[in-house]
Amino acid sequence: MDNITIKQNIRKARTKRRITQEEMAARLGISLTAYRDLEKGGTSVVHGNIIKMAELLETSTEEIVLGYHPSELEAGTLEDVRTQYGNQICILEEKVCDLRKFISTLEGQLADKNEIIKMLKKRLGEVE
Repeated sequence: MDNITIKQNIRKARTKRRITQEEMAARLGISLTAYRDLEKGGTSVVHGNIIKMAELLETSTEEIVLGYHPSELEAGTLEDVRTQYGNQICILEEKVCDLRKFISTLEGQLADKNEIIKMLKKRLGEVE
């Protein structure tokens, strides 16, 4: 999760609970300017601040970082995700297998060409 998304989630959670930036700054023990910079992206959000903000906003760190509570996902949705990634993994494994075969073919061709070069160098040595 990138810093911009986390900041958007903080703002969303703060406004949802009708807490002003001034209140958040006071609760965090920082200046209003420092809090505004944090929410705008001027400063990075560190782990300790995320935990404290989640507590102040009466929410989980997952909501701050991910934008939702993982428990909010429906069981069917999780199964769909597993199926989707399972299919993608199978496709990628097939591609890896095909690429290994291609690499093996290229290695064979390289060995053949090196042998030809060796023979030509030997032949050139005999002619000179």
